Amino acid sequence: MATVTPQNFSAMVQAPSHVEFRTKALSAVSAVVAGRLKKINVQVGDRVKAGTPIAILESADAAKMRAEVAESKAELQRAEDRMRRQDIMQKSGVGLAMERAEADVQLREARADHQRSQQALRMIGDGTDQAVILRASEDGVVLQIKSSVGSALAAGETIIEIGEPQSLWIVADVFDNDLPLIEKGAKATLQISALSEPVTGRVVAVSAAMQSDLRRGAVYIEFDNPNLVLKPGMFAKGLIEAAGPHRILLPTTAVVIRDKKHTMVYVETGDGRFEPRQVLIGQARDGQVPVLDGLKDGEKVVVSGALLLDSSASMLL
Repeated sequence: MATVTPQNFSAMVQAPSHVEFRTKALSAVSAVVAGRLKKINVQVGDRVKAGTPIAILESADAAKMRAEVAESKAELQRAEDRMRRQDIMQKSGVGLAMERAEADVQLREARADHQRSQQALRMIGDGTDQAVILRASEDGVVLQIKSSVGSALAAGETIIEIGEPQSLWIVADVFDNDLPLIEKGAKATLQISALSEPVTGRVVAVSAAMQSDLRRGAVYIEFDNPNLVLKPGMFAKGLIEAAGPHRILLPTTAVVIRDKKHTMVYVETGDGRFEPRQVLIGQARDGQVPVLDGLKDGEKVVVSGALLLDSSASMLL
């Protein structure tokens, strides 16, 4: 039996990790309309600036959209001419109010149609007739060319990936019950498979979303040395500092497992009686486990022989 009291808790959370591009450090040049890839202007490894022409796409859809703009512009001009004639007739006293109202409606509709067709054309960018010029949206280096000249492409299909090799970080996959132990700014040591020596970094963000099937959350770590020569996809092992506020610590022998998923302890209620209490725990280390929720300061917990009190429990932690 032991009376629990929050203690200073310091440990390292281990997590499988990998190198990824930082947010906004990766961009894609994609087919804005369906078509056939006519030309690619870059090679893997080329550095490009935002706005650089990357590729040319041939698209019947683009030609149709340009024709629709020309047609809507002509219709708008006809509607404007009709409206001017009605204004002149009204001033001369020979126009009919009904005919002017109809001309006004036709003008508004023609103007709206022309604006819609222009907006649609602006989305596909530069070019003439069937040609569509695709440009880089960000500065960076060409990382991958995913299509070849002559390929038929669907709208939205990625052709080229561009990234900034210096803008990398580590993404560590941390078990859900260890996430509360990790705070922004925590130090991390990273053993990357491609490097002979460990490197260091700091936690810059903890994801709020969980991988429900794996019960893990992402922790993002920036390198202390931003000039490391790394590539996205490299595997690593992360050791993240888990120092936090005072926490209740129990020996692993105090925790029993029910139904292979519920972690329980036995708390003394008085007169030699004990009640099972479900608790949320962190990762066990060196025979000790932090209790994140379920116990209060001063409560007495069975720390040895708990399995004897619980016939439904299958094992100790």
